[in-house]
Amino acid sequence: MNRIKLYKYFSFLVLFLSLIFIYPTFQSNNLPGWWNYFFPSNKINLGLDLRGGIFVVLGLDKEVSTNVIVEKEASKVKTDILGKKILFRDIISTDNHSILITFYDNQSFESAKKALEENNNYILNITSKTIYISLKEEFLGRTKQKLLKQVKNILSNRIDQFGVIESSIQLSGSERIIVQIPGISETDRERILNIISKTAMLEFKPVIEESTSSSLLIQKFKDQKNKYSFYESADGNYFATTKSSKLKGESIEDASVSYDEFNRPYVSFSLNKAGSAIFSKLTKENIGNKIAIILDGRVKSSPVVQSQIFGSGSISGTFSFEEANDLAIILKSGSLPIPISILQEKTIGPSLGLDSIANGKNSMVLASLLIFVFMIYYYRRLGVVCDLALGFNLITIFGLLSLFGVTLTFPGIAGLVLTLGMAVDGNIIIYERIKEELRKGKDSVSSIELGFDRSVSTILDANFTTLIAAICMFFLGDGPIKGFAVTLSIGLFSTIFSNIVVARVLTKYLVKSLVSFEGKNEV
Repeated sequence: MNRIKLYKYFSFLVLFLSLIFIYPTFQSNNLPGWWNYFFPSNKINLGLDLRGGIFVVLGLDKEVSTNVIVEKEASKVKTDILGKKILFRDIISTDNHSILITFYDNQSFESAKKALEENNNYILNITSKTIYISLKEEFLGRTKQKLLKQVKNILSNRIDQFGVIESSIQLSGSERIIVQIPGISETDRERILNIISKTAMLEFKPVIEESTSSSLLIQKFKDQKNKYSFYESADGNYFATTKSSKLKGESIEDASVSYDEFNRPYVSFSLNKAGSAIFSKLTKENIGNKIAIILDGRVKSSPVVQSQIFGSGSISGTFSFEEANDLAIILKSGSLPIPISILQEKTIGPSLGLDSIANGKNSMVLASLLIFVFMIYYYRRLGVVCDLALGFNLITIFGLLSLFGVTLTFPGIAGLVLTLGMAVDGNIIIYERIKEELRKGKDSVSSIELGFDRSVSTILDANFTTLIAAICMFFLGDGPIKGFAVTLSIGLFSTIFSNIVVARVLTKYLVKSLVSFEGKNEV
């Protein structure tokens, strides 16, 4: 089998597969049941700028996030010192982002000092039987970045459980997350924003004392304010609870919506093994007393414990079904390890998306028509060959976009238009080489062979240098820049194949069947 026949069969195979890959994009709702057993069902997705939706920028509050990290580190220090069996009076986080440790005796003080000095992330300020720990800025920065990645993963789980597909959640810098969700209706917008922004810090704390006045509670415990927290309950009373909570939302294994005897929705939850053990002990020690169930600093309910409870519980309140379902989604996906806030939010209407799609289609159609007309006018019959190769190129590009399930954005459309121009550029290089060989007096068949052979290196160089730039844009860029880079890269691979293989097959078979153009300016 000669090379041209091999190229021909390979081209037909690529065309056939491209048409198969494109099919789900236009008929995603009408795919036969057997399709997924043999072919992929991925399709081209429309981005936020083409489909409409919401764009949200989330950020960390520097003060709040630092406080959270200091409190977590204080808990870690406490665990480490207890593990070394060192006796201490108290370990608390202070208002100036430090950890204060006090001791009863010098021996414990010296043992703790020696252990803490081994940690390179701490700056120690030591006085008599007292150690202040300040966290280094480098450590705070690394920890924030780590926590931000956890936030990103949790938000992805929340949005997926809500039923949203094709969402984009990306880190931006060291303190921001960008969320793009296409296709969201106005009615779902507020629910999505609530799910995204809620920290969902769930805590279970025994109620130490209850009062109708917050000032009375604060006055009573003012000398022990570092040991107690104060909350307002749903019925208007005020609670004093322990400062720390042994049982938190991270122990929740599953959560769902249930209904009571009056058909009112509430959230039932089950705990993992470690959480079940803590909950069992907590309820056993507080039979006859109230336990406050606190979500993001607000008491959701404060039931009286009637008996020891193992492994499961519920959160009741004046919930609608949507509110209860959203709370179940949030609890099941986990609480955020650090609070975040919405810095920027904008809603892109579907009409703007439709306008972008129309403009993108018009630009591609106009660019294609102008290229087709120019090539036929300037290169005559070979111009027809070029236009057929461009058509093949477009089908292949859209086939690859569908195969990989690429999200097409407006910059992505610009990348496709640029690819068309580069494909034509490759054909022009080939045809000019053929014309040079004809001017040297060679016959048409030899001119075509030499024209293609001597153009390959130039075409590869031009496309691969552009591909390097596209790869850099993909890894260093963000959002729309990545969309442009992806479509441009796919277009470059398709263009190389179209120029070197498809155009060669078409030129060989179409030109060979025509009247020989030796001595004529038919190329």
